[in-house]
Amino acid sequence: MEDTGTGMSAVKGPDLVAALARPAPPAGAEDPIEVLARERFHVPHLMPLQRFVIANILENTGYPESAPDEGESGPGTNREMPPGEESHETYNQLVLFPTGFGKSICFQLPALLLEGLTLVAYPLLALMNDQKRRLDEAHIPCALFRGGLGEAEWRAQEELISSGKATTVVVNPEILGAPRLRRFLSRFTIAHFVIDEAHCISEWGQNFRPSYLTLGESAQALSPRILSAFTATAGPAIIQSIEKNLFLGKGYRLVTAEADRPNILYGVVHTLSPTRTLRQLLLSCKKPAIIFERSRPGTKIKAGYLKSIGFPETRFYHAGLSRLERKDIETWFQTSQDAVLVSTNAYGMGMDKKNIRTVIHTSLPDSAEAYIQEAGRGGRDGKDSLAILIDDLARGCVGHVHAQEESGRDPGEPLSARPYSGGLNRDGSRPPAGETARAVQSLRRGRFSRYPALETCRREFLLHLLGEEETPACGRCDNCFEEMQGIQNPTVEGPPGLSAEWRHLSGAEGFLEALFLCRAHQRQWTKAEFVRMLGPHGRGKGTFTGLLFGWTDEERKELVHALIELHVLHVIDRGPWKNSISLGAEGKIFLGYVQDSRHRT
Repeated sequence: MEDTGTGMSAVKGPDLVAALARPAPPAGAEDPIEVLARERFHVPHLMPLQRFVIANILENTGYPESAPDEGESGPGTNREMPPGEESHETYNQLVLFPTGFGKSICFQLPALLLEGLTLVAYPLLALMNDQKRRLDEAHIPCALFRGGLGEAEWRAQEELISSGKATTVVVNPEILGAPRLRRFLSRFTIAHFVIDEAHCISEWGQNFRPSYLTLGESAQALSPRILSAFTATAGPAIIQSIEKNLFLGKGYRLVTAEADRPNILYGVVHTLSPTRTLRQLLLSCKKPAIIFERSRPGTKIKAGYLKSIGFPETRFYHAGLSRLERKDIETWFQTSQDAVLVSTNAYGMGMDKKNIRTVIHTSLPDSAEAYIQEAGRGGRDGKDSLAILIDDLARGCVGHVHAQEESGRDPGEPLSARPYSGGLNRDGSRPPAGETARAVQSLRRGRFSRYPALETCRREFLLHLLGEEETPACGRCDNCFEEMQGIQNPTVEGPPGLSAEWRHLSGAEGFLEALFLCRAHQRQWTKAEFVRMLGPHGRGKGTFTGLLFGWTDEERKELVHALIELHVLHVIDRGPWKNSISLGAEGKIFLGYVQDSRHRT
C-alpha cells in the first residue's frame, strides 16, 4: 500500500466507544447567553457579532491560554487580591460597531458572570448616568464615580463594591486617574476594563481631554483580564492611536467582520494518529498555514517536531514570549510564503496576514464563536482558505469523561437544571460569579461539541449557534461537498445506532490495516513488535504486514495506542500470552459486522 495523503473527507463522526458512552444533549436545550439576554435585558435575539464579543470576554477571563488552576480561591464577593500577587498579560480586543448596534449588552451581560469587577469608562457624564439607569432597570447594582462626589457618596460607592453588591463600576478617564480611586480599585480583581467611545483617545486626547492618553497606563496598572475598546469610528489614524495609547503597542483582536465567510471551506479529519494527519495535511494543503494549539508548551513541542520531519519554515508563537520575540516572529510570518506558524489563540490583529491559505485546529475550541474567529484568520484576501479540525478519536473517548468530572454534572442531569437562567438561582439568589460562568461555559462547549460528528452542513451548524435563523446554501464544507459529489465512505451495516459510528471509525487511516493484521496474527507479537510489523520491518513477513511502511514509527505507535484505548486491540495481561496483542472486544464486534455484511452481499 502506497503512502497517500489524508483528504478532508476521510471520515466524519465520533468513534464508536465515545458515541455509546456519551449522553445526547436535550434537543431543545437553550443557549444560556440568549436566556440571560432575554430575561435580564429584554433582548430577544443576540446578533452574531455581539456573540463574538461576549465569547471573547467569557473565554479570556482567566490567565491567557490556560484553564484556572485547581485550588484557586472560590468565587463569592469581589475577591481582593493578595499582596504581591503577580500580574498577568491582558487580553485586548477592539470592537468596531456602528451606532445603535447594541454594544452595551456586550459588556453588561458578561458582568453578571465574571469573577471580578467590570470597569467601564465613558467620556461624558450623560453617558455615565444613562448606563447606570439601564443597569438599574435590569436590577444590576452599579457603582458610579465622578467628579464632585461628597465624602458620604464616595464611601457609599466603595461599600457597594466591597460588599460584592456591585460588580460594575462606571467612571470617566479623569476620575480614574485619581490616586484614591486607583488605590481602592487595585485591591480587587478587574475582570474586564471597557473603554466606550474609544475614538475619543485620538480625537480628544491631544488637547481637549489629555486624561484619555493615560487610559493605557491605567489599564496597565489595574491589570484587567480583558481590555475592550468600543467605537463606531474606524479610520486608520484612530485605530493606530488606540493601538498605541490604549493597547501600548501590544496585539489585539479586532471584531468587525461578518460571521459568514463564504471563502472558508470547513472540514474535519477524524484520526487515530493526529501526528500523522497533521503531517499529511501540511504536505497536501496550501501555505502559509497556521496551526492552533491549546497550550504554550504545546506550540514549542509541535513546531520543533514539524521542523524535524521536513518543514523548516515552522515557528511557534504565544503570549508568553517577549515583545521582541513576538515582533521577530510577526515580521517573519508576514513575509514568508511557505510559513507554518504553530500558535495559541494569542495570534490576533496585531499581526494580521491576508494570505493564510490553511488554518488547522489540533483540538476543538470552547465555542462556535472562538472557532469561527480563529478559522477566520485564513482567507482575509477574499481567496479560498481551508479551516480543518483534527478530531482525535481516542482523545474524544477519554476527554468527554474528564469534562463531565470537571463540570461536576451528572451526565443524565438536564441542561435546564443548571443555574444560568437570568444569572440567578431558582430561589432568586445570585450564585457565585465563578460558578455561574463555569456553568455557562460548560453549556456552550456542550452545544458546540457536536461539530466534529456532524453529517450535515457545518457552516449552517456554526451560523445557527451564532443565532442566524436563515443561512445560505453552503456547498463549501466537506459534508456538503461529498453530498453534492455523491461520495460515499465505506460502510458496514450493523444494528441501528452503530452503522454510522462503524463507518466513521473504519474510515480512519490505518484502522483496517491494523485490525486485519491483528486478526491474522493474534497473540503472536508484543505491542512494540506489532508496531514494527506494521512498518517497513514487516514487509513480506506475513499476511497484512508492512502495510503502513510510509508511516513514521511515532505515527504507528500513536495508532496502536489509540486502538487499545478504544478496545479495538487488547494487550493480554496474564497467562501464556501475556504482553501479546490480540483483538479487543470492539475489534471482534467490528470483524463480526464485516463477516455478516459479506454473507448478506
